[in-house]
Amino acid sequence: MIKIRKILRKRVKIIFLRLFALWVVVVLSIQVVAPNPIVKEMPENCPENSRNCVRVDYDGSSYRYNNLEPPVISASTSEINQVITTWFSDSRGKILFSSVDENNRSHFLHIKEYTDFFFFPDDIYVNSSCLENSNQSVVTLQSQSRLGNGDLGVNFERLSELISYLNNYSWSGNDCNFDN
Repeated sequence: MIKIRKILRKRVKIIFLRLFALWVVVVLSIQVVAPNPIVKEMPENCPENSRNCVRVDYDGSSYRYNNLEPPVISASTSEINQVITTWFSDSRGKILFSSVDENNRSHFLHIKEYTDFFFFPDDIYVNSSCLENSNQSVVTLQSQSRLGNGDLGVNFERLSELISYLNNYSWSGNDCNFDN
């Protein structure tokens, strides 16, 4: 009986090691195969018929958003940019590009974040700008997978969590044009 247990443990260890090695190969393959674009301005919309992109926008170009509303915030665009940068830095996000348009008082961020387990790289685009005829700022968000045809709801969940965070954050109440 003891011999059988030792044999079973050894077989389980071998199976586990093989599965782990396979997982490492899959994750490394995903990192090598995935494109690595750096986007320098907010995309106008999600790719047509995309099943791996979610967009939440004030201008009516929302896509697969399931009634998410773009955050309208009483704060400057620079304050919003800083809060979003911190939120992604605290998770697995990495800021790939950040820009400020002084003329339009808007901030743009391109962020890369990885999914759990297989570490698929996803792109998140954020644009905060002054809402027309208002002192408030509006945030346009887009999250999309770099690989595959679907996203298993990851992009919607990511934007839903970010919007909830932004809507519950204690903002300064400053005018959207106020420089911090």
